[in-house]
Amino acid sequence: MILYPPPQFDQQKNEILQRYQILNGGEIYFADQIARTAALVFGVPIVLAALNERYRVWYRSICGLQREHFDVTQEFCSHANLSDTAFVVEDVREEEMFANDPAVTGGPEIVFFAGAPLRDPDGKRFGTLCLIDSKPHTLNAEQTKVLEGFAEIVSQDICVRSAARYAVRDLIEAEHDKCDLFDQAMTDPLTKALNRRAFFRFAEREVMRSARYGHTLSALMIDIDHFKKVNDTHGHAVGDEVLTGMSKLIQTSIRDEDIFGRLGGEEFAMVLPETPAENAVVLANRIRERVKQLRFEGKDGPFGISISIGVSAPTARDLDIVAALERADHALYKAKLMGRDRVELNAPPQPGFDGEIVSAMRKSAA
Repeated sequence: MILYPPPQFDQQKNEILQRYQILNGGEIYFADQIARTAALVFGVPIVLAALNERYRVWYRSICGLQREHFDVTQEFCSHANLSDTAFVVEDVREEEMFANDPAVTGGPEIVFFAGAPLRDPDGKRFGTLCLIDSKPHTLNAEQTKVLEGFAEIVSQDICVRSAARYAVRDLIEAEHDKCDLFDQAMTDPLTKALNRRAFFRFAEREVMRSARYGHTLSALMIDIDHFKKVNDTHGHAVGDEVLTGMSKLIQTSIRDEDIFGRLGGEEFAMVLPETPAENAVVLANRIRERVKQLRFEGKDGPFGISISIGVSAPTARDLDIVAALERADHALYKAKLMGRDRVELNAPPQPGFDGEIVSAMRKSAA
């Protein structure tokens, strides 16, 4: 069931992210606990998951590496991509490939270097889990196996989180598409008010709800005074700006549960749940005064507009919103006859005094 008002896209996005507890693409996931555990197991001060750039921008698993040495150490660890298996270099100073590297001759003064490849399920390599120390070290065969195990843990963690991030992104895009489709199906493309079909759909639901629970409800018809003159004098583009500006003002003046729609041209309607007609008149006058303060840039300079509003309410016998809107439309017509820029109330007949009962009383009196 579709509920009105539709939830905002940002709200839906946040709900999805919270539901899956996964960071969005603009944030970094820190898995430093894995690196800290490896540092304790192997007795080395520095552990680093040296990743390809694609993963490096959102995944971190580091222990013991100072910020100012991060880039140079990442560059040094890129040498590990030449190895397809786990490796151990007890003293890099004795190796021609490493001896003159800035990470060796300067900070962090790498001496011991070991690592194991990080791979996805298809075997594609995306980085290396590196062990680093500033003094010589050795690893036996069993320790090398443990290093490979840690690399597999990091690999699985990255792959699972990467897949989950894409899944959440797809969910967010799907929610975005749903919101776009909702807008296209339910809202007027110019004013962003509900279109005629959607307005009557939600309004009739409110009529049935108010009848079921005995709640009050008010219906309003709104029309821009002399709108044809605006189009004829300033052009249809300016006329569209008038419609958009007035609609935006009204939508910011009502509650989330109030229903506002464009029925056609400059004619708008509104349904106010749980609002007596007298209170609706107060709101209508407040909106009318605010609309008069709007200014639009016309052919001969800035100009303003006014609106007329008719207010009514459903009766206990109304099965839909149409009758109440017709009474509100009569009140709107009266407002225009009385000079426009005003609000008129067309109160429904009081219970016990509708046409049928009055006719019966007349016959009885005769």
